Amino acid sequence: MTTAPEAGAVPPPAPPLAVLGRVGAGALATLQVLGEASTLLATTLVRLRFRRTDRERLAAQLVRIGTETLPIAALLSLFVGMVLVVQTADQVREVSQGVLGPIVGLAMTKELGPTMMAFLLAGRAGSAIVAELGAMSVYEEIAALRTLDIDPVRFLVQPRLLAAVIALPLLILYADFIGVAGGAAVVALDPAIKLSTNEFLARMLEWVHLRDVLIGLGKGAVFGLVCALIPCTWGLRTRGGADRIALSTTAAVVWSFVLILVLDFVIVRATFVVAG
Repeated sequence: MTTAPEAGAVPPPAPPLAVLGRVGAGALATLQVLGEASTLLATTLVRLRFRRTDRERLAAQLVRIGTETLPIAALLSLFVGMVLVVQTADQVREVSQGVLGPIVGLAMTKELGPTMMAFLLAGRAGSAIVAELGAMSVYEEIAALRTLDIDPVRFLVQPRLLAAVIALPLLILYADFIGVAGGAAVVALDPAIKLSTNEFLARMLEWVHLRDVLIGLGKGAVFGLVCALIPCTWGLRTRGGADRIALSTTAAVVWSFVLILVLDFVIVRATFVVAG
């Protein structure tokens, strides 16, 4: 006869094989999701069409993913640009406050703008995508589409992927201008910053080149693909009840955040290698 463990007793450590088993299961699950995402992307590219109804669905998704994100993107970018100037001004006071323009310009165009907008898109639009497709999958609406001889990939996935890839670079460009405007406003209004707005902008333009802007926009296209592809994958693979929709939504957003950071590192590293 076994006795119950005493309250507060520390459970014995898991055997090494059990730990390895969990690690292996996690790795296999990760590879499975990546494989499903790759298959979905390849299927979308193979079935890519631009008929009138496809363009109408794309336009609708551009409004949902891009246009409706503009207010929160403006607010976020404005305060990030302002905080950048406030935080940096005191640090460079003993050197030269003339570097504020290059710091804000390069940070917004190459790093903060793309990553910040990608996180915003993944959290706002990505969660909506996986919740919508997950509900359709759980309640067998996707099976109904197949019954009606409607391709779910072309009908549901294609417009969302294209809209995210198009909208995110435009959102990044928009955020760059708003962030720089926020930094310039702080320079103009803060008496502790001994720098004119014209000098702030002139020094920024000396250091920020078209190549820097294009790198940020290129990141945006890649991140936009992630922000739509991962939610679509998790939405279509959702099975069970309503509780699985919430789990899939959480998983898709976390996956998107992690992949954005990983790809950001890869792109930055590749950029430095190419630049020599």
